[in-house]
Amino acid sequence: MKHMDSEAKKILSGIAGEYFVAGELSRRGYIASITLRNTASIDILASNGERTVNIQVKTRCIEKSDNWNFGGSPLKYKEIINKIFYVLVEIHSDINNKEIGYYIISENELNKLVEENFLDWKSKNKRNGEPRKSDVRIFRIKEYPMLNIGKYKDNWDILFN
Repeated sequence: MKHMDSEAKKILSGIAGEYFVAGELSRRGYIASITLRNTASIDILASNGERTVNIQVKTRCIEKSDNWNFGGSPLKYKEIINKIFYVLVEIHSDINNKEIGYYIISENELNKLVEENFLDWKSKNKRNGEPRKSDVRIFRIKEYPMLNIGKYKDNWDILFN
């Protein structure tokens, strides 16, 4: 792994996150199936036998990043209940640290938070007065003190309620 470039490590971290989520769901008695890489916005299909949900996994290495990257396209959300969820995964780049963090949140709820935060950030100029150019949406837990993050940490029941 020493000679691998940072992009390859990032891709492998993302794949590891998907397998960790599928493993955790299976350990809890749910059916979990990882989709093929070309399935848009769905990494895992999960079922409790009565209900099926779509899961998109976002993974970050704690030592390398303080946020989850949602890309440069506007995030869509509707004021309806849907069956699409994010599982935000925190892993360590040090393989001896086996602690993994999971945050489970509905797609609509998280997309709304991230998009509104992005639009607010984008509407303000940089310190030097220049307009902001980035279109990348990111999510940092610490930027959402109003969000009771404990409600989402390891709360797998959210998926099937």
